[in-house]
Amino acid sequence: MAAGGSSLALRGPLAGLAWTSLGLQIAIFAAPLALVLWLSLLATANQSGDLSLTGWTSLLASPEAREALFSSILLAALTALGATCLSWPIAYLIAIRGRRLGRVLLGFVILLWFFDPGMRILGWMQAFKDLALLDILPLSMLSGFSAELIAGIHAWLPLSILVLALAFRRVDPHLLRAARECGADSATLLTRILWPLCRSAAALSAAITFSGAIGSFLEPRLLGTGEFEQASEWLQRALESETGWPYAAAMLILLLAFAAAPLVLLAVLNQRKVPT
Repeated sequence: MAAGGSSLALRGPLAGLAWTSLGLQIAIFAAPLALVLWLSLLATANQSGDLSLTGWTSLLASPEAREALFSSILLAALTALGATCLSWPIAYLIAIRGRRLGRVLLGFVILLWFFDPGMRILGWMQAFKDLALLDILPLSMLSGFSAELIAGIHAWLPLSILVLALAFRRVDPHLLRAARECGADSATLLTRILWPLCRSAAALSAAITFSGAIGSFLEPRLLGTGEFEQASEWLQRALESETGWPYAAAMLILLLAFAAAPLVLLAVLNQRKVPT
């Protein structure tokens, strides 16, 4: 009876609306992806005839393109690592510590998440400038890889905190209470209980952060320099050229592949852990 009721529910109008919405989302995702893939296979942006691998071969043969792609991957990886590590103690305070403190911190984290990114980055630029004038930070921190990394961690930290806080809330409170009664402090709870139980959530947090950070445009545009050019800056120069669109399309496909790789890897590993 339960299975039959479930099947009848799936055939109702709500299920039809859900499938329609899902189909529209797939189409909205697939249509631009197919167009970008098709554009990457053209010799020039204005050519509509035979397909060619000129864009791909030129992109892979370009030292500047490879360096920009590697720089974006490195920056995204460090951003994911930094945001995930910093989010652990804050997520602990939100999910495990006092209720009032947790609610206040949760509201602050959500506020940070919705904070205007342009305003945030301009604020970082001014802070770097003031600290450099006071000889607290070197002038090289005003822009470049370090500034992009700090701004990137600040941008993705709220999402990482929320993912880990949700994972911490799923831990059995009786287990934490028993550990406290046995004399466990906060550091012990984090390292001996929460870390073993929430490692998959930490991996998911890092994967999501990496996937979002690798395609970031705003931080490299405002804080970047030519010394550490990111893929987004390389893309902008390619798009400004009338003949550079196929190369830009190929770079976008590569960025999408690298962004999806951690999530796909996690999905495969989790599937293997599921008992058959």
